[in-house]
Order: sequence, then structure tokens, then C-alpha cells
Amino acid sequence: MRTLKTFCLLAALLAFSGAVSAQGLYDPNVVRTFNITFTQPNWEALLRQNYAAEIDLAGTLVVDGQTYLNVGIRIRGNTSFTGLPANSQKFSLKLEMDFVDPNQTLMGFDTINLNNGWRDPTFTREVEFSNFLAQFVPNPRANSAIVRINGANWGVYNNVQQPDKGMLRGYFSSADGLRVRCANNPIGPGLNFSPTLNSSYEIQETGGLTLPQATAQFIELTRIITQDALGNETQMRQMDRALAIDPSIWTLVLENMLTDDDSYINKGCDFLTYRDPLDGRTHLLQRDANETWTQTNWAINRNFSQASKPVLSRILAVPEWRQRYMAHYRVAMADLNWANYFQSRFEARRALIEAAVAADTKKIYSTQNFVDGFGSNTIQLVNGLTGQNLGGLAGGSLAGIRQFIDGRAAFLANAATNPELAVTGPSITSLQPSNATPAPNSTVFVAVNVAANIGGISRVELFYRPNRADAYQRLLMQDDGLSGDGAAADGRYGVRLPIAGVPGLRVQYYVMASAGNGFNSLRFLPALAERAPLEIVFNLGSNQPLQITEFVYSANHGEYVEITNRSAQTIDLTGWVLKDDQIGLPGFALAPAGTLAPNQTLIITESLAAAFRSAWNLGAGVKILGQLGVVGVGGANYGRSDQIHLYDSTGTLIDRLAFGDQTFPGTIRAQNFSGQAPCAALGEDTIAAWVLSSVGDIYGSVQSNPTIANVRDVGSPGLFVVSNCDGIFANGFE
Repeated sequence: MRTLKTFCLLAALLAFSGAVSAQGLYDPNVVRTFNITFTQPNWEALLRQNYAAEIDLAGTLVVDGQTYLNVGIRIRGNTSFTGLPANSQKFSLKLEMDFVDPNQTLMGFDTINLNNGWRDPTFTREVEFSNFLAQFVPNPRANSAIVRINGANWGVYNNVQQPDKGMLRGYFSSADGLRVRCANNPIGPGLNFSPTLNSSYEIQETGGLTLPQATAQFIELTRIITQDALGNETQMRQMDRALAIDPSIWTLVLENMLTDDDSYINKGCDFLTYRDPLDGRTHLLQRDANETWTQTNWAINRNFSQASKPVLSRILAVPEWRQRYMAHYRVAMADLNWANYFQSRFEARRALIEAAVAADTKKIYSTQNFVDGFGSNTIQLVNGLTGQNLGGLAGGSLAGIRQFIDGRAAFLANAATNPELAVTGPSITSLQPSNATPAPNSTVFVAVNVAANIGGISRVELFYRPNRADAYQRLLMQDDGLSGDGAAADGRYGVRLPIAGVPGLRVQYYVMASAGNGFNSLRFLPALAERAPLEIVFNLGSNQPLQITEFVYSANHGEYVEITNRSAQTIDLTGWVLKDDQIGLPGFALAPAGTLAPNQTLIITESLAAAFRSAWNLGAGVKILGQLGVVGVGGANYGRSDQIHLYDSTGTLIDRLAFGDQTFPGTIRAQNFSGQAPCAALGEDTIAAWVLSSVGDIYGSVQSNPTIANVRDVGSPGLFVVSNCDGIFANGFE
């Protein structure tokens, strides 16, 4: 074992060259150059030949000085390629980093989309749309890039994240759920039931099922959406168990507000469905953003009566869910403002790329279109090659970005046109539990201040779920002086949580207030409702003989979790398990590690134990269990936002750590650099106190050996520096 009472810092340190930047491949403030080289003299003709069959052509890619061999490259897109003006070479590109080497990625991503700015001479609409949506819903992120092919400048492109497992891991604890893509189709199937699978659907991930099983379950989902009754709260909750109603409504709101032409709300196509393995609920997501910010006068209830789109015509026909749509729309609409929100973002992106756009001789549209495209006037699209006005799919007129934002905001704010949007729900403030971190089995009340707007207050309800493997439940809150609400009739509403709080139980919750006006308008706190619920976390008590002392969710040599015996007794690990936030699954058994002596560590990694030991130069005394998440071995891989749970042989939760820089803004992203915690923070489930490893730190962090791609990780797996905790006995262990 590598435990120490004292630890000497390394006298000489190796220089570290990280494979991943702080913000990653989609940092909005970075414009990278993608240098592509083909050896075939007729490479362009081959790309065009391969378009319909989607056959990759091998090429070499250089980004940030790093060379990537045998990258699969092909032309991507639909009308963005087939509708290009004559002689245009500005085609969109898809890069498959793992075309030959299954382990090759670009900064952690295996699929790269470089889009050509179709119907957007500013090269900003798709980028800003994507990043705006990513604040509310699981959505690809994007930034700007420059492409060079065989030394020639191919100009500015939009670098848009692939809506795949990599994207989903940023929002869900597991990216292995049933995932279905609906392709572009002017008369899209729209999740309308058919006993056979519509050809527009593609099962991209089966969720551990056979393809026929996955197909049957997706078809059953469409039947539920299209046919199941929705006449009472019980039936509504059953629907919510199948289709994640509140999260999916956010997608519809954003597609409508920013007028996404290729979308569920417009065509019933170009969407993604993802079933979260944790609770079995399917989320409706957007997946194509290259034709947005275009029309100012889309009705807020666009296509709500179309039976071919049952999420609109049936789900949003339920009055409460329709009002959720309106409430969420009001929240998103608060940012639909040029001066107060979007101006700084669009102008910053323009400044990043304007010189590169001027130098781009292959761009579809003219430089003057780029300049004018940010303004308040409609522009005529002009061919960037010929200087002539463009017709056809690529041409015509286009609203300037400011023109669209100002016009769309004015249209939506018109109370005569949109009275349902103009009338708000009650005001909600000061939402608090009686104790946010109660002791196990404590009684907890939740209370909130609610003030009437138009129509008074008809209901105040708490939505909560003590089990993340289920949908939310609801409780009526009272202002009666008996419900943890203060005095009766004082405008503060409360309710007691009807649960037994076992150690470590996390209860997510939010509040909905209904107005007594003609629309029964709603308001939520937190405003994002299910997208950002609050939590009550029952503490673990004092029984924590083993603690999570280090972790990394993604690394070149494999993710790992380190646990350490902080007690004075040797602990038999028979029956102990490690889990992620899918706590309903069996988890990863720790019994093969045998016992842990005081201050001894155990490493659990997705890699083979021998390979991990070699990568980190660990001695034979360091205990390692490998193949975390491998079928037949057990457990699940950790995502960017996830939870580590450690259970003893009785099923009692002994330690937990919830992490994720997106879930907990300002906290660490433990990718290639492990997370470490001050001794006082161990066992406290407070990721805010954790820091990233750095070579030579007080935790004894070192570099791993390099991979074949010559990249390394930083951490101290197998090493717990006991002297860091001298004199600290927060958990009663001496």
C-alpha cells in the first residue's frame, strides 16, 4: 500500500502536456484551426461520390499541433449540401476520429461536425442557438472553427457537438439508454403511433436491449403518447413515467421561441428521444439548429392542433401542461432581448471570426452579407463566389439577427396577440426546507411565500421525488399555520414531507403555484422546475469507516474511484458495493478485494487492473479492482455529472459524492486530472471543497505513464496522505 505518515514533495517534476483544455473542444471563446490532409489527388471528387452512401475517406487531421492519423471524413448535411450554389466547395464535413483506431478522440470527442453556415452569412446563428439551448435542455454545444484542406483555406465553419453519448453524459448519469434519432422529413412522423417503425427513425442506442426489443419499446412509447388517457392526475403521472413531460416541454418552448425550422414543433422531425436508464422516462430533444432565428411571427401554439404531432396536440392539450409550456416560455423569453442579452454574445463572436470570414474565399455568401447580417434590416443573400443575388434553397432574403430578436420579442410581448403568455402566475419567493441536511428519520417541512397577481391564488403544490428512479409526486401546500408555514393566512405555504429519511437520501423538489385567472396561469420555483430542482439531503450520520478519497470520471488510462479505510479496524468488504446515481441497480461488488486495513486504499477502475497498475507504476500492495461498468462484472461508468455511492454489506449508505461542473457551477471537472479533497471535506458530500490534482501537490499527485497517443493523467491513485488529516477527527476515527 502507498499510505504515508509524512510525504516528501517531488524534487523534480515532469512537464505536463494536457490533452484537454480547461473549457474543451467547444469553448465559445476559442477558434481552432482544423488542418486536414488527404493523400488522394482526387479527394474532393471522392468525397462527393461518397456523399449518398455516407462512406468515409481517410485523412490526417492536425489540431493544436497534435496529429491524428486515419480520421474518417465525409460530406454531411441535407440541403446544406444538395442546395449549394453551383461550383461551391463549402460543404459541411463530418470527422470520425475512431474510423480506424477505436480509442482515438479529439479532446475526448470521437465525432466532429463542421457545418458550412448554410443560410447564415454571419456563421453565428447555429452556434448561439446551440449554446443558448444548452442552458435549459440537454443540447449540443458549439463554437467557431477554421478549416484548411491540403494547405488551402476552406474558411470559417461552425463546430457543433454531435448529439451522442458524449453529449448526453454532460446531462444524464448514464448515456446508455434507448436513443432514437428522427431524420429530417417535411412530414415527419412526430411520435405519432404506427405499429411498424417509420423509416425516418433510427435506433442509435438500444439501451441494453436487442434491436427488436428496443424497436418494440419505442413503438410502445409512441402508442402511449398517442392513445393513453389523460383525464386525471393518476393518468397524467403514468404518462410522465413514460415521457418526461416537464423537461420535454422546455425543448418545445425553445424550438418555438427561436423558430427552429427543422424541429419537432414545426415539422415533427429532426429530433432525438432519449430514455434515461435511471428513471425510465424518455426526453424529447432538439438535434438540428442550422435553420433558426428566421421568422418573427410564429404563433406560440404553432401546430398544437396537428394530430400527427401528439406531444403538441395531446400532451399540451392537458390544461396544466399547456400552462407549464406558457410558464417556461415566459422564463426563456426574459432573455430574448438584444441589448440586455444577445448583443454582447453575437458581437463577441463576430469579433472572433470577422477577419477569417473576410479571408474565406469559399464562403457561400458575401462578406457584405456577413457585415449586414447582424443588423436590423432584411438582407438579400448574395453568392460569395460570383457576387450575384442568390436564388434557390440557398438564396432569397433573410432577417438580420437584431431584426429577428427585436421583432420576435415584440411579437411575443403583444398582449393582444398572446394574452395567455402575458398573464403570469402568482409570485413565489423564499422557498426553504426546515432543514436542508436533516439527520436520518427527521421530520422535514417545506415552506414558500406566494403572493397573488391577476386572479389570486388557486393552489400551491410541492413536487418532489425521494427516488430518482421514479417520476415526481405532488402535495398540496397549506397556509394554515399547521404545516410548517408560520402563521395562518400570512402568505406562506407549507407541507410536511411524508417520507422516512434514511441516511443519504436525496429528495429533489420544486414548487408550482396556480393563479385563479381564466388561464390558471402557473409559476415555478426554481424557475426551471425539473431542470434545476432543489434538494434536501439527509446526512449520513457518524458511521463512515470507509470514505471516497479521490476520483476521476474520465481519463486516458481509465476513470477510477479511490476509497480509503479511515477507521482503526480492518474491514471485510464482503457485501460492499459501489454505485453511481443509478442506485436501483446492483452496483459493483467490492468483495474480490478482500479486506482493507486501516488507512489502506482500494482503487476501482474501468481499466483492467494490471493495465492500470502499470500505467501508474503502482506496487503489488495497492489493491485494484478493474473493469468497472463492464457487462458481466457490474457497476456503471461515471459521467460528467454523476454521484458515487458506497454501501456496506447491510445496504447502508456509508459515503456519497455528487459531482459535475455543470450541475454545480464553479466546481471541478475531474477529467484527466483527479479530484482531491481537504481532509475535513471527506465524507461531507461537498464537491465545492474538492480540487483538481496537480503534480507535486499535498496529495502526492504524479503523472501517469503516457498512452500510445503520448497523453498523460495526473492523480495519486492508491495513495492516501494520512498526515494531511493529523489532528482532524471529524468522523470520530483516531
